[in-house]
Amino acid sequence: MTVAVVWIALGAAALIYLGLILAGTLAPAPADAAVARYFEEPFLSRAAAYQRATLTVSLLRQVSSLIFLLAVVCAALHFFRKAPSPSLPAAAGYLLLYVAAGRLLNMPFAFYQGYVIEHRFGLSPQTPAGWFADYGKSTLISLLLSTAVLSGFYFLITWHPAQWWFLAGLAFAFFLFLGSYLYPLLIDPLFYRFSELEDRELQKEIMALSRKAGIKVERILVAAAGRRTRKANAYFSGMGGTKRIVIYDTLLHNFTPEETLAVIAHEMGHWRRGHLRQGLLLSAAGSLAALYILQLILAEPGWPADFRVLPLALLFFALLSLAAAPIFNAYSRNREREADRDALALTGDPAALVSLYQKLARANLAVVRPHPLLKTMLSTHPPLMERIEMVLRRAEMDETAGKR
Repeated sequence: MTVAVVWIALGAAALIYLGLILAGTLAPAPADAAVARYFEEPFLSRAAAYQRATLTVSLLRQVSSLIFLLAVVCAALHFFRKAPSPSLPAAAGYLLLYVAAGRLLNMPFAFYQGYVIEHRFGLSPQTPAGWFADYGKSTLISLLLSTAVLSGFYFLITWHPAQWWFLAGLAFAFFLFLGSYLYPLLIDPLFYRFSELEDRELQKEIMALSRKAGIKVERILVAAAGRRTRKANAYFSGMGGTKRIVIYDTLLHNFTPEETLAVIAHEMGHWRRGHLRQGLLLSAAGSLAALYILQLILAEPGWPADFRVLPLALLFFALLSLAAAPIFNAYSRNREREADRDALALTGDPAALVSLYQKLARANLAVVRPHPLLKTMLSTHPPLMERIEMVLRRAEMDETAGKR
């Protein structure tokens, strides 16, 4: 009875999550006089249309993926009832077919969202051949990594039925940290060409900013993203010797040096506060807790430790990830606010930050004041209008304090 309640609760939470996203997608964005001072109506309408298009396809992708996974669960429970424990190579073969089928099912949605919509709204210059090449590379990576991880999971379940959840949690934590270290070296270069920042004056300003932040920045890389997208972005990745700040060439070419410095100061805020490391530790702890709950669910009805556990585990994590998304998104938004405050403190240039957020909104066709449901369910960053208001509010506070 308890197990059924858990599955029902997870399913209901996932359906509520998707339903709230649908409601937020269909509802008009809240009217806001403050927004009109920074963004013109044609842009706001176009951004809203882009959001509706992308979210509609995203919802269809998620629903189709869940239906496919439910079908796999039912098929596996029936097919493997008489042969529940295939050999490890045979299990890897079944898992490879599952991952490949999932990628094939996902491809039309991914193409429509990542190519058709992006071109319709003028956000991508990528050719169809370029898009399919990228999708093919990501599919190959997914086939190799997912099959290896799931095969390892199956090995642990059958090798150590009593403690598989703990061993799997440790293995996942190791995989997370190793992946964070190796991703910039092995995966990123498959999709982007990177070069060192050549602007010497900007380099000097970045080094001065890093000294002010109390961190050592060894590499500022420029990603050749302009062949794929007209959007602007920057991010901090890697661990140890692979740590780097990466900025898109679209940002470097279309934003002022002051705005670029503001972006880099934001990434330095993440670096200084150890946000990546904290996120990895939280993910590892959360995964271990989820695996423990999963083994309790499977243990209560006395479910045998065989291949049929795998599709149930996949369904469990799929539903749990949807149910927990608002919590992790709120945590992410809080970290982004901290990095924004650091960027303002480091640059001392509120005008550059406000201008940056305005340009980012226009470059990425971002809805600057989304519906509260969409903010809660989906947003990993504070809406750009909130970020502008934060900068203005703190700048006013600093100015008032300076006059005292």
